[in-house]
Amino acid sequence: MSESSNIKRTIFRTLVAIGIIVWCAFTLNTGLYVDENGLLTIYKGIYQGQHMFTDSWESLQTGGFLAWPLLALYYQVLSPLFLSVGINIGLVLYMRIVYMVVRGLIALYLFYTIKNTKYENSAYYAALFYFMFVVTWKNFSYKSYCEMAVMMIICFMIRYYETEKVRYFVLMGIACCVGILGYPTMIIMAVFIGCAIIFGMYQGQVPGKALVAFVITCLVIGGAFILYLHLTSGLPQAISELQFLGDQDYEESVAVRLGKLLLSYAALAVVAYFPIVVINLIRKARYFSEYAEAVILTIYWVAFLVGICLLKWDGVSNSRFVYACIILFFWLPYFLREKEKSSYTRIGAYNNTLGNDKGILWMMFTVSVAAQLIWCVSTNQDISVPGHMSVYAVIAVLIIAADDEMEMIGLVRFVIAAATFFLCFWVAEGNGGYSDVTKERWIVTEGELKGIALLPEDYMANQSVYNLVSQYVGEDDYLLVAFGSNSTGYLNSVAHQGTYSVYARTQKNTKLLDYYTLHPENMADYVLIDQSNVKYEAFREGETGLFLLNTYTKEIATDGNFVLLGRGDAQ
Repeated sequence: MSESSNIKRTIFRTLVAIGIIVWCAFTLNTGLYVDENGLLTIYKGIYQGQHMFTDSWESLQTGGFLAWPLLALYYQVLSPLFLSVGINIGLVLYMRIVYMVVRGLIALYLFYTIKNTKYENSAYYAALFYFMFVVTWKNFSYKSYCEMAVMMIICFMIRYYETEKVRYFVLMGIACCVGILGYPTMIIMAVFIGCAIIFGMYQGQVPGKALVAFVITCLVIGGAFILYLHLTSGLPQAISELQFLGDQDYEESVAVRLGKLLLSYAALAVVAYFPIVVINLIRKARYFSEYAEAVILTIYWVAFLVGICLLKWDGVSNSRFVYACIILFFWLPYFLREKEKSSYTRIGAYNNTLGNDKGILWMMFTVSVAAQLIWCVSTNQDISVPGHMSVYAVIAVLIIAADDEMEMIGLVRFVIAAATFFLCFWVAEGNGGYSDVTKERWIVTEGELKGIALLPEDYMANQSVYNLVSQYVGEDDYLLVAFGSNSTGYLNSVAHQGTYSVYARTQKNTKLLDYYTLHPENMADYVLIDQSNVKYEAFREGETGLFLLNTYTKEIATDGNFVLLGRGDAQ
């Protein structure tokens, strides 16, 4: 390609990237997803002084250790500053901005990493796709902490391959600990990496000091966290209450849930390899070019994505995109296979001197497999949750596809276009399903949702909640929000959280009563109830709901569908 063509391509790619970033920034304040509210509430509780594993029984609370510096910066410095100069940014929008900045920095490092390999022509597409592949919602969560940590681990692995500097194993250890703190089940990833290092040592590719550097880093960070627990919660007390962590309402065992997920993967594998099997059967009878194969696979992938979206249009969410990404995940080994030599370049047909470069892509696939299996073990949701970890295999597909622009560039462009839709047009909102940026929304001007554009009904609900908790609940009080993840009561309140988890199922079980028995000092002074919530009738009839309604008999105030109750024995 001529120098002038390279310049034009660089300018065009830069303009596309700038356009996506500007549009992302423009729509960053749109909508509020129920779990975004829930996770921020959990992290805020840790910042407010909740002792891990004792004051909180939420299994995802360790992410608050990572979010604490950001929350401290916001509450102690930025929030007063924003208020004084009239900047309409609350906690939610602030955290989204920081999240996208961090994501952008990781994308830049991925670009730099790939640019220094044989696949330098693919660095742009890899980084752009990664930036746009937001895990469900644009904010920090246990999902995004893990996903970003694993991406950094992969980058450090590649950088070690390029430089052979042991310091990258120290960085791997740090990234691994970030993933573990974000989601404790990711400790399995640390074991996996350790085994990979030992295997590399056996192969003579990795020195023994690499394992030492990785293990010591993990132990130092883990030791610091244990010391933090001891100084705050007290290790004996924290350990004694570990039994209460998690969701006691799982109706199926881990083995059953894992089996169902693996069956889902098997079904998608059949869907993924159907066109490949047909193409190779035809190829046994007659010539079938690589270009024709690329066109067929591209059309098949686009048809699959469009088809699963059209099956239930009002239920479209980024989970549909994840299903399509899993198809690419299954295609990666096929693209990396050894092929017969021919007069033109084929995907996966590299000479011996580039064997290690292909090894980088196999490493990305292996890490993706490990990450998905780890998530399969711990999730109670469908395949779309562990499927998010297919992102690394998708990036590998884009790398090899973009490296051969004559054959697979069409697939690359369609994948980028799909990612653009789910980043810039589709909105994670409410309990999920389809929503987009074109819907009417009102911008919040008070509380921790300042600057967020909500649907009219969500805006009114948030305003009612803010009015009640800001006027009647103080910073020394304890607040319980029934159906807490479905309303913004905790985020908008300065009070302590009078519950073991924002996800407390007050309408379904008695775990809250157990919590109050063990920790009467954390019992709520006020209860905020959304009487329009679909769970309200079950709440009124359940043991926990009856206890709360019989204990908190003093109606403090109402606003819209919300009522704030105080203890009947309060003076």
